Amino acid sequence: MSGRIKVLLLALLAPTLLAQDEQQAAADVVVIVDTSTSMREAGMDPERTSLLVAKLLTDIVPGELAVVRLLDMVADKTLIPSQPTGETRPCAEDPNKDCQVMQPSGDWNAEARAKRLGAKIRPRRADLQYKSDLDRHLEQRINNSLFSLAFSAAQGVFDARPEPDAPPKTVVWLSDGRADDPIKLKEAVRDLQDEGVRIEAIVFGRGETALAEEAALDPLRVSTPAELMKAFAGAFRRMVRAPYEIDHLVSSNPTFEMKPHVDEAWVVVYGDATLAEVVMEGPQGSLRADYAQDSRRRAGAYRAAYIRKPAPGNWTVRVTGGGAGAAYAVVQRSALTPVLLEPSTALAGTEVALTAAMRAGLDGDLVNLPDLLAGLTIEASHEGKTVLLSGDAGGRFRGSTRFENIGDIPVRLHGVSPLVDRQGRGMVKVTSSFSYQGGDIEIDLGTIGLEAESCRALLIQATEHKGIVQFDLELLDDLPSGHSLEVRTPSGTLRPDSDAAGIAPGDNLQVCLLTDDQAPISTALGEPWLRLKVSGSEDPNHRADIRLRWQVDGLTFWQRWGWLILLILLLLLIVFIVAGYIVPERFSGALAVTFVPDRDELEEQSPQPVKQWKGTGIGFYRNARAYLHSNYRLSGNAKGALAGLLAEKGGLKVKPGRGAGLYRETLDGDWEAVASGGRRARSGDVYRSGQSGPYFRISTRTGR
Repeated sequence: MSGRIKVLLLALLAPTLLAQDEQQAAADVVVIVDTSTSMREAGMDPERTSLLVAKLLTDIVPGELAVVRLLDMVADKTLIPSQPTGETRPCAEDPNKDCQVMQPSGDWNAEARAKRLGAKIRPRRADLQYKSDLDRHLEQRINNSLFSLAFSAAQGVFDARPEPDAPPKTVVWLSDGRADDPIKLKEAVRDLQDEGVRIEAIVFGRGETALAEEAALDPLRVSTPAELMKAFAGAFRRMVRAPYEIDHLVSSNPTFEMKPHVDEAWVVVYGDATLAEVVMEGPQGSLRADYAQDSRRRAGAYRAAYIRKPAPGNWTVRVTGGGAGAAYAVVQRSALTPVLLEPSTALAGTEVALTAAMRAGLDGDLVNLPDLLAGLTIEASHEGKTVLLSGDAGGRFRGSTRFENIGDIPVRLHGVSPLVDRQGRGMVKVTSSFSYQGGDIEIDLGTIGLEAESCRALLIQATEHKGIVQFDLELLDDLPSGHSLEVRTPSGTLRPDSDAAGIAPGDNLQVCLLTDDQAPISTALGEPWLRLKVSGSEDPNHRADIRLRWQVDGLTFWQRWGWLILLILLLLLIVFIVAGYIVPERFSGALAVTFVPDRDELEEQSPQPVKQWKGTGIGFYRNARAYLHSNYRLSGNAKGALAGLLAEKGGLKVKPGRGAGLYRETLDGDWEAVASGGRRARSGDVYRSGQSGPYFRISTRTGR
């Protein structure tokens, strides 16, 4: 295989290490290169094309990249702990030479994974020092082909980048297809695949493909320029998920079409070591292919261009040098996105057709080209269910489903193919229909007692009922205390003034009466108690009134309220008794009386407080009173009293006793008779009993 062809192959391979995200491709790539001495053989890779591939990837791949070489059991004994057995045998790579037989110390594969043995991590894209170091790193000097260690090291590289949103992981395996550890190799390949890593196996020239096939890979053997072109253009499409690819000889077909709505495009030109310059002329002018470039005398040369959102139309490639076989490959990545075409509205619970398609870009045209839709599957998911849509020749993908809920229901679309792994979103407005014209529904709930429930089937013979309809429950009359009514549905329980519940055609419904431990005796004789109606609607055809009969053997009036009545009576009695000592009027604490035989002595004697005399306070519902007796004492006894002092609201009343009259001294010194009903007394008033006394004065004591 010529060096130019290998360069062509490698140039096409490089973009396959780019993985798609929403706007720009990204990659997480490990390149495993066969660095065994057998690669020097004619028809394998004596030109070290694999080295040029690694440098190309270093120049082009955005994101993460590592290059892994093989390990030599003798030369790398410091990396893979082993012990010499003292035996020799013909080398696997060159049977004309003898190699030492080494005994492993420990688990080599675990060591390779943990320490990423043989891996060289690229620090940044197009790092010049890294590219220079690859000359020694990928030298074809290894005397064995322990590829399982290389795959374990690749797994270790991915282990170091566990980000959940990392781009898809890819291993590119460049080899002659032979390995010294085939069993462990297949185990290592399977472990990577189990973790979602894609493996591209490329077998050079006359190498063997059997081992890769046994490892459940789909190896590509490349020998001719046409094989290289097709193989790596296909690999690029799979890895970057780019729907468009073009490959031609520059000399025979230098012009290609850039499709509309392309997000990213790579143009790689390859030829022999004389390739000096590449210019592309497009609708908006010229562009030099200087995104990446390198050459190797025997392997050839490449120059690459990378274009973001290229202008659609015809582009022409013009080269300087590169030989008669100079060729180019164009890979165009368009953000194909699944879109929902139908339906925009649907009836809940009714089977409806879903129709989806792929759109080129967020606002581009619908795609119906068979080569772009090859292998495409679209899944639609909503409300926890997933539907696989089947494609037709017109680029439409169809399936059927049922929407269970009412409202704007999001539908998520997931399109997957060798070109695409994209998600889209649609919205379906789901409505329902219900009509009932059958009149009131009568239900007999029977007889129940306390803390019980009675349920009967509710059959609604709807004129029309499509989809899950949201219903409310209204109470049409006041229920006796301790009673409650509800309608039970498969999706929940409807109660008056509660949230709505969905009812589908054929749902089993029940009307239930529930009582608590204090429910009274009650009877319903078929009155309308409930109304089941479509939520938010006042249309008479959207409701059904429910008449109910029941008999509740509950508590009598005295069983329910007797304790409360007795409690109220007891409280009233307590209030009555307490009020008997609160309501009566009391004497002022300062009230005093001077009580003497002669008028002149009133000025000489000190007034005596009324409260000091026993029996002069209040009684049960009786105001305070004090009676003056002929012995010049005060008491609460009215019998034989000369006069009486009676407390009243806001003051004091003086009242004559029985027998002798009572007189009050006026300001003029005269004496006026006090009526038998008494009169209001003021402090300082002087009173006389009979015509000659005794006398007493009402006063208010202060300072005590």
